[in-house]
Amino acid sequence: LPGSARKAQKALKRIGRPVGDEGAALDTPEPDVSPERSAEMVGLLAAGLRAEFELRIVDARRAYEQAHAADPQDPVATRFLAEFHRHHSGDWQLARQLFSEILAHRADALSRAVALHGLGKMTIHAGEFLRGVGMFEASIAEYPLPLTYRNLAVYWNSEGQFEKAWGFVEKALTLAPDDLYNKIFAATYLVGQGKPGEAERMAQENEPVLEASYNLAAIWAQLGRKEKALELLARHFYQYERFDPVRAREMQEARDDVAFARYHRDPDFVALTQLASADADSYHQTK
Repeated sequence: LPGSARKAQKALKRIGRPVGDEGAALDTPEPDVSPERSAEMVGLLAAGLRAEFELRIVDARRAYEQAHAADPQDPVATRFLAEFHRHHSGDWQLARQLFSEILAHRADALSRAVALHGLGKMTIHAGEFLRGVGMFEASIAEYPLPLTYRNLAVYWNSEGQFEKAWGFVEKALTLAPDDLYNKIFAATYLVGQGKPGEAERMAQENEPVLEASYNLAAIWAQLGRKEKALELLARHFYQYERFDPVRAREMQEARDDVAFARYHRDPDFVALTQLASADADSYHQTK
């Protein structure tokens, strides 16, 4: 009811109790939720997801762009496209723009949570750590996601607060106990929890899972298996990832990741992560 909201805002201002301009979001056009448009959007987004899972990245991008163009006011289509650019294409400028559009307009809690998480991830990568963590916390307040808890675990682990990090791992597992990727991620913390045998079994049993290559490499690195760790890191960088901007950011992340600490000065590791120096968004570029 944007009209009523505006009248109330003006009345409150007149009696000396002004409120902010939160009502501005109510003036934006609404998404088209007609049965015909909804069926079209579901079809396009489902096609994009299938293509993304099969690593047909060009097809995924095309489907998400078509959905966003069909209804630019739809926050779900916007979030799918924004996450594509954050996670796959590496066009973080466009990802930030799209996430900001979601937060500026009316949107469902899940879309707002994904937008806040995405902005938080990019903000931390740029070196604004506390601001980025604040966005993660705001994301959880909107809608708790295992992904957000996992990245909070990554942050606090990097800060040496291992018990706090493990607490966020447990929260991610509680939300999605049967999700394979979630379980593989949790296994990267088992060595630190004094359970190297469990971590090794998880890595062996799930080696074919391409999208988990980075975390599988992290397990082997903590177990001191350099060749296996570098083999899986290379698979992550050059089979799973498809664009150099993303490879550069992932390589910088590996150089910062405590899971690979024993190899950070190893010549083979340094050579494998050489594109990290080309990561224009990293806070390391300011040093």
